[in-house]
Amino acid sequence: MLILRSILLLLSLLHASQAFAEQHVIRLMTQQQAPYNLEDRQGRQSGLALEAVRCALQRMGRQAQFQFVPWLRAQNTVKAGQADGFFPASRNAERDAYATLSATVAPQQWRWYQLSSSTADPLDADFRNRSRVGAYLGSNMMQWLKQSGYMIYAAPYNHDQLLRMLLAGRVEAVLASDLAMQEAIQKAGVDGRIRSTLQQDKPMGLYFSHQFLATQTSDFLPTFNRELASCRKPLAAGGTQPAGSGPAKGI
Repeated sequence: MLILRSILLLLSLLHASQAFAEQHVIRLMTQQQAPYNLEDRQGRQSGLALEAVRCALQRMGRQAQFQFVPWLRAQNTVKAGQADGFFPASRNAERDAYATLSATVAPQQWRWYQLSSSTADPLDADFRNRSRVGAYLGSNMMQWLKQSGYMIYAAPYNHDQLLRMLLAGRVEAVLASDLAMQEAIQKAGVDGRIRSTLQQDKPMGLYFSHQFLATQTSDFLPTFNRELASCRKPLAAGGTQPAGSGPAKGI
């Protein structure tokens, strides 16, 4: 009888623990970066990546809170255990140490952006040793540039600032996320002054902290990934990708 009571108590505790986990509002950190994630002055939140994530979690019956902060702070907040995840992000070893990357929430290409008048080839072997380059602060691109030995002269907080530095001649080229930089170029009206070259495809997902995943059932991430795949289909079919983000031959 005592054993039966213990089993029933254990089952009750497990059920209560699962119910608590399901009621938890998932706190996700992101940054203002069109067209991936946007928050207007009225607090309305939208964007290619945000809508896919929100759709997947709603299909799972889960609530999420999206907070917009500078990108480096978004990552550090999750690393410190003060939030459950950050996105959209591409994989690197530093992030893998404290979080697990989901399936793709949005496409991304890493592209080199230069003035149209530039004759430098960013894919040339000598480029890294003689060219001043930049990427935005806290990005995987910035870490890759450092690890690869590039001459980094610019590390602003966003793509708009990165574009201004390129136009001002402070750097000879910048490595940037294609959709975000294309948005900045179109906003600035400088399409004819900029050309781009593909470095690599680098799709982005959502990094859930290991601490958060430990509180969830084992099927949380597989279910999220499955729902995410369904949620991304209408976005892709709806033509949300801006013009000029196609093949490597340019903008």
